[in-house]
Amino acid sequence: MKDGLQPDSASTGYKLVSQGIGTPATLARRTLLAELLLLALPMVAENILHMLVGLTDVYLASHLPTHAAPATAAVGSISYVLWLIGLIAGAIGTGSTAIIARAIGAKHQSLANSVCGQSVTAAILTGALLSIFFLLFAQPCALLTGLGGDAYSYALFYIRILGLSLPFSILMYAASAALRGAGDSLTPAISMIVVDVVNMGFSTALSRGWWGFPALGFRGIAIGTVIAYFVGGVLLFVVLLRGRGRLRLYTHRLRPHWLTLKRIFRIGIPSGTESLLAWMAQFLIIIVINRADPTNVMAAAHIIAVRVEALSYLVGYAVATAAATLVGQALGRRDEPRARQAAYLCYAVGGGAMALGGVVFICFGRILTGFMSDGKAIADLAAGCLFITAFAQPGFAAAMIFAGALRGAGDTFWVMVLNLASILGVRLPAALAVGWLLHLGLIPIWIVLATELNIRGLAVYMRFWHGGWRHVKL
Repeated sequence: MKDGLQPDSASTGYKLVSQGIGTPATLARRTLLAELLLLALPMVAENILHMLVGLTDVYLASHLPTHAAPATAAVGSISYVLWLIGLIAGAIGTGSTAIIARAIGAKHQSLANSVCGQSVTAAILTGALLSIFFLLFAQPCALLTGLGGDAYSYALFYIRILGLSLPFSILMYAASAALRGAGDSLTPAISMIVVDVVNMGFSTALSRGWWGFPALGFRGIAIGTVIAYFVGGVLLFVVLLRGRGRLRLYTHRLRPHWLTLKRIFRIGIPSGTESLLAWMAQFLIIIVINRADPTNVMAAAHIIAVRVEALSYLVGYAVATAAATLVGQALGRRDEPRARQAAYLCYAVGGGAMALGGVVFICFGRILTGFMSDGKAIADLAAGCLFITAFAQPGFAAAMIFAGALRGAGDTFWVMVLNLASILGVRLPAALAVGWLLHLGLIPIWIVLATELNIRGLAVYMRFWHGGWRHVKL
């Protein structure tokens, strides 16, 4: 053909050439952007609702008739426990996402299904062990938060009841990671939206006594979360058994296959180790904040600022997850230029959204924090934290999105090294010095946190720019 439509092997469908409407490179970028949006937008919707869960919990706690500040501090401290659970599940999910993405890219269906089955088995066993641990050691875990009085009692109850749901919650996270590795972000997004709606509905009803439920106050918030995790674990297990897209869970794949498990954990353990040590550093910082102010004003302001900041990074997190899938699938097809292009496109989209979020924090931070708390001192302090973190959003985006791209390539070792060097070498010692030794308060601590995020973002980007990820073997 001389004019009109010509087959284009680089993208689906056809390209228009003689009219000058598109070139192969232009159409490839459009196709990649479409794939990114198809992967990221369901996760953005999921993350928005998940953020609303966190905001709902903080709102319910901060508006209890009595002990609002201790309840808010307890909710915030327990959010770090929930974060830890997600990170443990992520150690399984990172490996399964990377391997499944490459298997799908290489059209190796049996390997993808095998990894799915082994991920589910690992998640259930891990959850069962953690459940036993949390039930046996709830008191030491609550003491570690640094909370006292009513805040400690609230945290202790939350930890005890949370232990019952851990096999279901870790299964939920691992199943979502497997589906995303296969390129299906819609199913886990819909499932998590169901989970979040259940969470918000039951937490609100049980804490306020709505719809015929007893008014349990803080305990209702915790029970609502646990009910939601039960629902999520069962729902995603059934989805995998029925099969979705290019992935299906077969019961015979649940039997431990040590070679496949080794492959999953060879990728996941560096990421899990990194996440665990990073979590420990973050948890030490929250302990310092909790102990610095017996009135819990600093702790409440910190938690509100973190929750509102999620308005920005929830988009970056969704794009980072999409980057892992896009890079992994491109490398599975041995298309390194597409993998590199995908990472930069993801940063352009996610980094731009997070920078816009920073502008919102500068202009409307006090309005947002005022909605979350009736206490003027808490709202003012939280707004100051948001103003500071606004200037860290581009670096935060780079740290998340380029790390996601590197993890999709299986380059989890260097992600671990760089993240830990930044967190343990800069963030933790500087925050401890400012908050614990010098007692300078919450605002200087957030200045440290924002500075470290920019340093970490630059370091992770330099690793991606170096290109060593292209040679990682899975």
